[in-house]
Amino acid sequence: MKCLNRITFSGYGEIITASVLWGLAGILAKMITGMPAQGIIFYRVAFASIIFFIVLLISGNLNLIKLGDKKMYLLLFAVLQAATMMAYFVSILNASVSVAVLLLYTAPVYVTLFSPWLLKESSTKKGIIALVLSFAGVILIVDPGKLEFSRYSIGILAGIISGIAYAFQIMTSKYLSLRYSGYAQAFWGFVIAMLILFPVGMMPMDVVIRNMNYIVLLAIFPTILAVSLYFNGLKKVRAQSASILGLIEPVSAVILAVLILGEQISTPELIGGALILIGAALVMKEK
Repeated sequence: MKCLNRITFSGYGEIITASVLWGLAGILAKMITGMPAQGIIFYRVAFASIIFFIVLLISGNLNLIKLGDKKMYLLLFAVLQAATMMAYFVSILNASVSVAVLLLYTAPVYVTLFSPWLLKESSTKKGIIALVLSFAGVILIVDPGKLEFSRYSIGILAGIISGIAYAFQIMTSKYLSLRYSGYAQAFWGFVIAMLILFPVGMMPMDVVIRNMNYIVLLAIFPTILAVSLYFNGLKKVRAQSASILGLIEPVSAVILAVLILGEQISTPELIGGALILIGAALVMKEK
């Protein structure tokens, strides 16, 4: 039992760390200039693929990304990852960050609804309560009452797609975790996403060089480390729990924006962050 608890706790810790690292993505992307969304995403996954491969090669761990069976599901995972990123950035550009974040983090709702059928996971009372608390926290943080939805139909549609794609990406990863480690899922996800985005993502070399520092940081921390940790952790905990713990990302994004960009934090954002943390605590207390 102690061993099982230790494994589960390490899974929670990996997912929480990944969520905090993901909070850096928006800040680093905001510092990149002269690049559209598809360019930022392309170079993010391209540099991540190259850096990841070099690290595995030097450390002698290429076996971690060895391909096995379920290749079609690995391809599906990568396509869903690319679709999530692209839809999320389209939502930001055509609506607002608040709309995009709100709709992206509807993913736990879809995971909670569909995982009992697709993954044979039973819903728990604590899980449902944690979902409600966490989702209420996200709503408080993004403050949807100030949004004019009628003006942003394309952004809203893209945001809805990002939430659905993210949910199915989580569930696909959970299925793949029986065969592939988080490192393998991350690496092949980056490579396939890079190939998908190549036709629309290439930028002039001077623009890439000017933003090189931020692109490399974006590729390492909220991409390689975050994705690897998240999907390694997902192997050890329930998909529903992982999707709810992922809601820590908007909390970390707000805190990091205050610390790094000097943005102000409001009382509703503080309350929303507290609700998300309470939801995460409930999930972590489940056996």
